[in-house]
Amino acid sequence: MQRTIHGMIALLSLVLTCLPMLSYGGVPAFNPSKKDTVPSIDTSLRFPLTDRRGDAFNYPNRNTFDLQRPSSITDSIAYDPATKRYYIYEKIGRSWYRKPTYLTFDEMVAYKTRQDERDYFQRRLNTTMNLNRKIMDPKLQVRPSFFNRLFSNTGIPKVEIKPQGDVTLTAGYLGQNIKNPTLPERARKNGGFDFDMTANFGLNAKIGDKLNFPVTYNTKANFQFENQLKLDYTGNTDAIIKKIEAGNISFPAKGSLMPGASALFGLKTELQFGRLYVTTVLANQNSNRQQVQMAGGSGLQQFVVKADEYEENRHFLLAQYFKTNYNKNMKNIPSVITPVQILRMEVWVTNRTGSTTENRNIVALMDIGEYQPNNPNVNSLTGSDLPQNGANDLYQRIVNDPATRDASLVTNRLTSFGLTAVQDFERTFARKLKPEEYYFNPQIGFISLNTVLQPDEVLGVAFQYSVNG
Repeated sequence: MQRTIHGMIALLSLVLTCLPMLSYGGVPAFNPSKKDTVPSIDTSLRFPLTDRRGDAFNYPNRNTFDLQRPSSITDSIAYDPATKRYYIYEKIGRSWYRKPTYLTFDEMVAYKTRQDERDYFQRRLNTTMNLNRKIMDPKLQVRPSFFNRLFSNTGIPKVEIKPQGDVTLTAGYLGQNIKNPTLPERARKNGGFDFDMTANFGLNAKIGDKLNFPVTYNTKANFQFENQLKLDYTGNTDAIIKKIEAGNISFPAKGSLMPGASALFGLKTELQFGRLYVTTVLANQNSNRQQVQMAGGSGLQQFVVKADEYEENRHFLLAQYFKTNYNKNMKNIPSVITPVQILRMEVWVTNRTGSTTENRNIVALMDIGEYQPNNPNVNSLTGSDLPQNGANDLYQRIVNDPATRDASLVTNRLTSFGLTAVQDFERTFARKLKPEEYYFNPQIGFISLNTVLQPDEVLGVAFQYSVNG
């Protein structure tokens, strides 16, 4: 009994000795040995206890040995749509442990951004460390059922890539130094880099035993179709899809009626529906097929020329009347029935040859002599469709204005009449063609030049004709 009393006295003495070091809520406990003095925090501990100054999310406690925060404290975040704030609560059971704090929307976004960045870089760091230490290697994970159904017949999923070939890079400097005292100092030395690359490689990639991806590329190939790029998928014998090819494909034909095609680039599918086989091709042909016929020791070759490209800019109709009645007059060829007979003609063309005779400045007008002028500012004066100077008022207005005879004023005067340059008239320096440089039909009313009229040249025609004698 006496030993027990001594043990209790020693325990009580130990408790009284430890009382100054215990604290609650940051306020030191009562010390009976020191009266009327300001209490102080004991910092003599090996692992001092420190309190955080904010919420548990922005100011986490990273001290592993800190026993100040018990596990019974629960944290929670609630969003208040009225104030648009995130309130942070800390409770022990149903009692408040600390005063609630809040974060604004921007502060919460910044906090989540920092947290995601920290987690991302931590995962990258862990992965890099594991790869450097060769603890684990990345593996290609494929779902066996899905892989076998699409790409494999044997049930063993595999991916094979076999590259072969070579790539050669040639780099150098090519320069020269000319010891010529007559040249400037800077012109004596010149040069530049010489860089060249050649590649000749092939790649055969396989996914399972159904999908192949063969590639062949050579920079020194003579033809483009020699470089092959193809995706080949072969199905099972009992599948609808027998084969799918994409890239460089061919379409051979079993019959001779429709010849096949090679050097195609596109898509080809082979399907089977029972006993029906369907082969479809959607491709662009990269080669041309030509057939040469030989007869009598010489080759025969056909040319295809469009009607609008046949002797372009050489044949012209003289007026609207001849254009309107062309089919009527040519209806019973070789007999041509028309009341019109052209008696004489002058043809003027832009002087590009530098001729010094029979040349002058001319003005060629679009609507002169036409009873249905294209320009609305030109008024029709007669109901006859025959071309004549009195068919509209344009010729009389030009004759009555002496300024139209002046080469420097004619453009402005014709513009004042409501005419548009290039569209309604053209002023140019022209030469008169000789009769042997053109041909005109006096009945049909067309002219044919011996040489092609260039796009920047102007053709002007003046003619005289009779009607019914």
